[in-house]
Amino acid sequence: APADLPSTNPVIVRATAGSTSASATVTLTSGINVAVSPASATVIAAQRATFTATVAGSPDTAVTWSVNGVPNGSPAAGEICVVGSSPCVSPNGAASGSVDYVAPLVAPAVNPVTLTAISKADPSRTGSASVFVAAQPGPISVSISPAYAFVVPSSAQPSKLQFFASVSNTSATAVTWTVQSAVSGAGCGGAACGSIDATGLYTAPSHAPLPNSIAVIATSAADPTKRATATVAITSGPTITTLLPSSVMAGAVEGFPLEIKGANFVAGGDAGSSTPNDGGGSGSAVLLNGQPRATTCLSAGACVIALNPSDVQSAATMTVQIRNPGSPGALSNVVPFVIVPFDVSTGTVSLGGSQPAAGNQNIVVVEPTTAAVSSPINVDSVGLITGGNCVMQGSPVAVTRPSSGSETVSLCVHGNGLDPAFTYQFSGPAGSSDIGIAASAVSGIFPNTIELDLTLSNITFPGVRSLFVSTLNNDRAVATGILEVR
Repeated sequence: APADLPSTNPVIVRATAGSTSASATVTLTSGINVAVSPASATVIAAQRATFTATVAGSPDTAVTWSVNGVPNGSPAAGEICVVGSSPCVSPNGAASGSVDYVAPLVAPAVNPVTLTAISKADPSRTGSASVFVAAQPGPISVSISPAYAFVVPSSAQPSKLQFFASVSNTSATAVTWTVQSAVSGAGCGGAACGSIDATGLYTAPSHAPLPNSIAVIATSAADPTKRATATVAITSGPTITTLLPSSVMAGAVEGFPLEIKGANFVAGGDAGSSTPNDGGGSGSAVLLNGQPRATTCLSAGACVIALNPSDVQSAATMTVQIRNPGSPGALSNVVPFVIVPFDVSTGTVSLGGSQPAAGNQNIVVVEPTTAAVSSPINVDSVGLITGGNCVMQGSPVAVTRPSSGSETVSLCVHGNGLDPAFTYQFSGPAGSSDIGIAASAVSGIFPNTIELDLTLSNITFPGVRSLFVSTLNNDRAVATGILEVR
């Protein structure tokens, strides 16, 4: 018998010898069984789920699929697609294995729907699954970052920029990326707009289009009607991409550098005169609220100015712009520098034997900052001071609390930008401090080394501690687990 039942059944078997023949009628039957897994499922509208057909009793395991009796389904009831295909690609004929069911954009009138797998070997044998299509928890939405960007044109070295897309209210977070002119009926087309790959990495064209506005589009694979658009301009002039720091707390008591990163700056120095090319310098100048400041540009991608305490005394938003030499000098995009209100409050997560874990905590993560020093403060090594000598060692440094009264233990702490005028505090139980600290300068050992005299008592809690450092401008660093009290 054949592997698949023939379209004409029964079949005739005939034997012929010369002019004499005889025939027999054979009816073909099958013991084929088809099962679909999972047998039932709930799929949110516009989302997808994978189903697998298993055929037993035949070497031919191929099946065809239908949804509510319609081959490969329909947009109203949901569609059968090749696994992972986006947009949906329907299977071409019978095939073995798994398929994706993509639910319709809205729940169908007949709900649940029935997915049916039909055996190719015996179309009378089928398996099915029941699928309930649930309404969306909310409309699918797409966001894109950055929303606006300035990109230098590609040359021998391609100019690239990474875009990111986020899809809400669906587990199907895939997007398709496209580029086109941002101005309908004008501007670039095709390769003149640049290109973007499946990961959102954009490559700029070699020349700016006219008008100079390119749309980078992220379209939801789950719902192609939902998309987000970013606007790109191709510029050969100065372009700011990053400020370090991009914000600062009001009330700083020390000056600090503001680093501007980007492209197409002119390396060199500028004394900050309001008139470009007046002998004040050959490099780009930084305009702060439209006013030039003394600027040092170490490269075409980085310039630095000094911000004084008087610049950041009150909460405000300042503007930062780059002006290249020239008459007139080319200007960059304008970028905000935010001065936030003074606030040194900290959140504490209190844990203990009766509450060893805590959830639903809002944790604020402050961006890295170079305020008050030319590079971030840190602690890189620690040791005990014995007989006036600093012996650096691996952390944690172990100290023993007295059995009664109190005693002083001296540590030497080495790091970047450390100063005795800073505030030093060890972590303690429930956020309290049970170790007294006095900071002082250390001479004759290593640069950037300070001495911390710790006051321990018989009520000091045992355990491993972290050291928190706060500068005069309230910038903070932490050295995790550098001290163990025994």
